Amino acid sequence: MEDNSQYWLALREGARRLLVEQELVITISKESEKDWNKLILFMADSMPERLEFPKLETGRFSVLRNFLPLFDFELKQPEDLDVLWLPYPVDELESALLQMCSELLLAGYPGCSGCGYRDEEKNWDETIHRLSVQNSA
Repeated sequence: MEDNSQYWLALREGARRLLVEQELVITISKESEKDWNKLILFMADSMPERLEFPKLETGRFSVLRNFLPLFDFELKQPEDLDVLWLPYPVDELESALLQMCSELLLAGYPGCSGCGYRDEEKNWDETIHRLSVQNSA
């Protein structure tokens, strides 16, 4: 995967959200359960101020925040711009997001400046992301 490609940037944004959002329920594959549990422990070690961590369930990969999707993996764009659109193979996304989360934590995220790989710490623009995905299809 090429650094700073649209796919890579979207995965980075997804990993940032996984690391900082509260009240998450992550549905994971049975095969990846051990890796997700390791990530939760790594989050606890890296973010001692955090008191609540994602709840893990087994099934088809999804991430919910307050019972609403944090990500949408469908090919059709979601209407809600608060949902990160990731129209990529779900089985790849689960392992890629795990890896990205670990990389960000190793870099010191969320307490470091620039380690989230955002240019000048700009906020994510979902509209621009979606246009980029459409133009690359």
